Formats: sequence, structure tokens, C-alpha cells
Amino acid sequence: MARKPHKKSRLGCVECKRRHIKCDEGRPTCGNCNISRRACSYASMISEAHIILEQFPRNSRSAGKADKQRPSDSPTPSQAGSGSDIDSPPVNALHLELFHHFVQDLSVSLGLDRIVSGNRAIGLMGSMLAAPYLMDQILAFSALHLSILRRDQQKHYKYHADQLQTHAISALNSLKLEVNPENCLPLFIFASCLANHTLCEKLVFRADSFDDFLDDFVQSLHLHRGIRAITSQSWHFLLETPLKDTLRKSGQALDDGPPGDECLELLSLVDTTVSDPATRDTYRQAIESLQKTLNANRVLSPELSAMSLVISWPVMIPPEYSDRLAERRPEALVILAYYATLLHMHSTIWLFGDSGEYILRSVNAYLGNAWEHWLRWPNEVLRIYSASPQASEMRTSADLTSTPGA
Repeated sequence: MARKPHKKSRLGCVECKRRHIKCDEGRPTCGNCNISRRACSYASMISEAHIILEQFPRNSRSAGKADKQRPSDSPTPSQAGSGSDIDSPPVNALHLELFHHFVQDLSVSLGLDRIVSGNRAIGLMGSMLAAPYLMDQILAFSALHLSILRRDQQKHYKYHADQLQTHAISALNSLKLEVNPENCLPLFIFASCLANHTLCEKLVFRADSFDDFLDDFVQSLHLHRGIRAITSQSWHFLLETPLKDTLRKSGQALDDGPPGDECLELLSLVDTTVSDPATRDTYRQAIESLQKTLNANRVLSPELSAMSLVISWPVMIPPEYSDRLAERRPEALVILAYYATLLHMHSTIWLFGDSGEYILRSVNAYLGNAWEHWLRWPNEVLRIYSASPQASEMRTSADLTSTPGA
């Protein structure tokens, strides 16, 4: 039987194109490169994105063309790896479906319906439509959400989520923008959406091993660093946008939450056992930021929804914490376990799924019994939530069972 000619992928990684083989594009590092231990162009794309985000305020303005064409055709089920006989819809119809889903459903999940209305909503939508890189990322995020909701079409939507995100990053990288009053809002929304998209991928579609998961999670922390860079250096611009009230109130909610003591024991352990002053200060900042989120978690408000609360911690932590986590420092892993309690408390949110429980159990296994006293509070939370009839009911509810695990 004659071999069917291989149809080249337009967006496959460089190494697979050179070797004339089909690229598994649905991964940060494609499967072929991973198996053969070759350098993969996809592996560096997200890293390049977070560097670009951090350098926005320092980049000089470029007159490059803003628009980047979206994919002009949908893959067949075999190209998308769907394993089903569901044909991909035409691209224009697919984009309309994704945009409609974002406006009607995902915006509610993100809390946009509560924080913008009337003219502010029109202004926000105008910013989205004026920035093609942002529109591609919004469509990608919408496709990611549908890949979780519609499990029978999961690979189909996940494929388009990856493709659209690739186009979004490529379009942004070509612009070399400088933050100004006109683009600060789309850049901020793009950075937030990209970071949350990547975080969801690392948490819900996580790697098989805990070591690989940690590497991926650190990568997502780097992207959240980009949000912090844009927010801190363009705050005066953002306060003139439709999100001004939300930004002020969410910051106030984090600062004004009723004080709690969940992290006091961990702070004491860090102070008495970590000898290096710089490392100790890094851990203290990460822990104090986490205590703020736990305080605010007790009094959630429309300005600070559960989802925005949980994803605020990766934005607030010092950059050095992700370095310590990449080094597998035990104290950094314990802090991650404390953060995982928040993920576990909100496991019905599609962005997190069962990742909190996975991280808690994995950290326990990784560190062993010698660190059991450091993990006392996270393990107590895990025991209570696992034994609670309400938690059991929540874990079997429709919105959670539609969320894929590892």
C-alpha cells in the first residue's frame, strides 16, 4: 500500500519540520522532541513571551503591523489528534463560536459581568477588538475552557487553543510595544489572560511526573511576573481605564481582609531555620502574600471573586521565590503546599480542578516524614475537605466532573 503523503504543519516546531515528521503541537515541548531529547522551538515560546511582557515598559515603540492573520483552515480530526469523527467547523464559524462563548459564559466565570457594565463594558470590548493579539488570546482562552467543558471534543478545542495562543504570542512579539494610555488596557488583559491560560494548562492538563509539573508551574509563575511588571509600571494609565474601580477595590480587599493565623507557624519555622537573610526574606514575602489571600478568602466580594483571589498570589510573590521552587528547596515546596490549600478549597472552579489535592499529596510524598510538622496545617485542610460530605458532593458535581485530571 502506498504511503499517504505527510501534510506539513504550518505551525509545527522547527525540529519536526526539518525531519519531515508530524509535530505534536499540543504541548509546550512536542512529543517527538521530548522523546529524542532535541531542542524544541515550542519549549522556548512561552519563555520568550514572559520576557517580552516584563520588558514592555522598557521597549521602544515600533511601527510594525499589528494584525497577525489567524489560522485560515481547521485541522481534520486526524490532524488535531481528536480521535473522533467530529469535523472541525470552518474557521470563521469557529471564531464566532469562541467569541460568543467568551461573552456569554466565560466572562461570567471570570467575573467580568460583575465588574464592568454599560459604557465601561463597551470600552473594554473596544480595547479587545482593537488589539488582534488580545483577540487571538481571548479566543484561545475560550477554546481552552470549552476543551474542559466538552470532553468528547476536548482534543479538538485544545488544538485550537494552542494554535490561537501561538498566533497571539507571535503577533505580540512582532510589535515591540511601549506601554501608553492607549494600549495599557489590552496589554494588561492579554498578560492576565495568557498567564491564567498557562496556569490552567499546568494545573489541569498537568505533566505525568511531579518534577515535570514543578518545572511547568515555575514557567507559569514567570508569566504572572509579566502581569506584575505591566501593572506596577503603568498603574497611572490603568486607573484611567474601565477597570479602574476593580483594580482599586481588589487591592483594598486583599489588604482589608480579617487577619488570620494560618501561616503564623510557617513564618516561625522559616525565621528559626532559614539562615540566609535574602532567602528568608523571599520566603516571608511569599508567605505574607499568601496570608493576605487567605484573609480575603473569608470575605469574598464581587470585586474579588474566588478565581481572581486564587490567581492573585502568583502575581504578588517575589521573583526569587520561583527560583527557589525551581531548585526544589523544601521550604519553597512547603509554601507551595500552603497555596495548594486555596486551590483545593476552590476545586470546583474549572481553572484549578483537582490540582490542589494533587500538589498537597505530591509535596508530602516528595519531602517525606521529616517535613511532616511543616505541613501540619495543609494536611489538616486536606483531611477536613476530603472528609466533608459537602466537599464530597462538590467533587461529584457536574462542573467538577467535566474537568479532566492528570
